[in-house]
Amino acid sequence: MTPSDQIRQPSRQELFQPELSHSEAARQQQRREQLAQWVQQQLVPAEEHLTNAVQLLPVGGDAGFRSYYRIQSPQGSLLAVDAPPEKEDSAAFVSIAGVLSDAGIRVPQIRAVDYDLGFMLIEDFGDTLLLDLLDHQSVDAIYADALTLLKTLQATSPDTLPEYDEALLQTELSLFRDWFIQQLIGIELTEEDEKLFCGLDQMLIASAREQPSAFIHRDYHSRNLMSLPDNQIGVIDFQGALHGPVLYDAVSLLKDCYVSWPEDQVEGWLQDFVRQHALLRDTDWATCQRWFDWLGLQRHLKCLGIFTRLWLRDKKPQYLSAIPATFRYVLEVCQRYPAFEQHGQWLQQRVAPILTQKIADITAVAATAVAEVSVPETSTVETSAGKKDQSVSS
Repeated sequence: MTPSDQIRQPSRQELFQPELSHSEAARQQQRREQLAQWVQQQLVPAEEHLTNAVQLLPVGGDAGFRSYYRIQSPQGSLLAVDAPPEKEDSAAFVSIAGVLSDAGIRVPQIRAVDYDLGFMLIEDFGDTLLLDLLDHQSVDAIYADALTLLKTLQATSPDTLPEYDEALLQTELSLFRDWFIQQLIGIELTEEDEKLFCGLDQMLIASAREQPSAFIHRDYHSRNLMSLPDNQIGVIDFQGALHGPVLYDAVSLLKDCYVSWPEDQVEGWLQDFVRQHALLRDTDWATCQRWFDWLGLQRHLKCLGIFTRLWLRDKKPQYLSAIPATFRYVLEVCQRYPAFEQHGQWLQQRVAPILTQKIADITAVAATAVAEVSVPETSTVETSAGKKDQSVSS
């Protein structure tokens, strides 16, 4: 048995076209119809030149349960958002957007929202991510702007934000063992293994709780920062914001799971950020670096669990490519600090050999499935007004 045989890999049907029950298929169709009708109601008669059928053009989604559709109106492009209320918190998005906008931060303006339905109509920031602009020539200037913006963001203080407390930190760390180690790698942890990683959790949580607290976006990285035509940076996907460790978003940006930079370059950016930050400049550098590295270890362990869950549970293979770099971040921190030497050895000896083959095999399955889908399927959605059909990619 090869390492890749230890876990069943989804078939193409499961990966891209999971079988839906009749009731689930009907529910999804109904959501599209409701969203189209709702958008139409928001734009007509205020924008009388729109036709009675609203064209919903799917755009890239995210790791959550939200779906996004671009629509064209006489006022320009807008995004219609389907955020199922039982799974997504639209109220948090709207509330935090208001606070950040008042602070001068560019977030999508809210044109309309229905909390009961879970629908929003928001400003369209386009498709240019900071990730698309990064290279060795541009990165210093782009990250300088992003870190300056981060300090502005952290100066806000929404009263309603929950705390990034010990219970949540522990829940996130558990994702690593439950999904990455046991489900993806196929290792059943012994009592001794559990004790080893419980000790790791305790050290990381204690370090995170030592830091000054500030507004944290929680996903402040190159895929959630947009390049806008006015040379500003647009911030999206902030609905999960919390009060928590002040260096968390700096870790997200500088040790991005989707793009990596040399360690000395990361250290230079971090030193500049710390020197200029009101909550950090009086703390010694060794402490700040430890806070940063250990918080990065917590975040990257969590991300390994989330990326695995997105693949195995949610049939979203696009995050698999981020696992190798994320795992390297974990090993680098374990090798740097004697407190984590045993954990690093365990991961290097037990996990690394299996992971290499596992990712190669699963990525090949996903790539084959993508190649087979040459023409996207479409479905026709008719509004209840019955005036005109609209196409929606499915």
